[in-house]
Amino acid sequence: MSRRRWVGAAAIAFGILMFVGIVISGSTPDRDASDAAQKYAEYWQDGAHQDNASRGALLLMYAFALQVCLAAGLRHLLRQTGDDGPLPTLVAAAGSASAALFAAGGMLINGVGLAGAEGGYTPDGDAAMLTESIGYYTVTAAMLLAGVMVLATSISNRRARVLPQWTIALSVLVGIAGAGTIFTAWLGFMLLPLWAVVVGIVLLVVRPAGEDGTSSGLA
Repeated sequence: MSRRRWVGAAAIAFGILMFVGIVISGSTPDRDASDAAQKYAEYWQDGAHQDNASRGALLLMYAFALQVCLAAGLRHLLRQTGDDGPLPTLVAAAGSASAALFAAGGMLINGVGLAGAEGGYTPDGDAAMLTESIGYYTVTAAMLLAGVMVLATSISNRRARVLPQWTIALSVLVGIAGAGTIFTAWLGFMLLPLWAVVVGIVLLVVRPAGEDGTSSGLA
């Protein structure tokens, strides 16, 4: 398997694991309710929710390790196909920093459930809400950096032509979702996995120009 296809496989695996990890982690109660702290305590005292948090956190940890691989792989492909400027390095740097923040934020958001699942800890509603808030702002920063990674890839790709030019539309949506920080990050959490899967499929299916003596059809 070529390096291009390895990067494609990492992109698809990252997208799938991130999406599944988010879904499995579940949705906590409405924090605007008057009895939100009590509902949070009851939510995290439920063994099923604790188990979901453990599974979700594990999947997300693997997903964001793959995000680092994806960012590094995209940097290599963009440089290999003609962009010797700073953008490929920005792709790798922003992607790696995003993955680190995603991992930290994911652990914080699921932290109360993880502690409860390990035993010896009785979840507290106020502490759960505080931890979740810190975690959400952390993953919001991660989404902003992920948007930088995606947009830098798209801009660099105009010269390198690693991906079809039509992928720029999805890239712009991911970038906007990231730039909107806390207001649109929730949308980015859905769009980023989709972008990764689309990129992965393209890298696996579309042959680059010169590989078989024909045009790659990326325009």
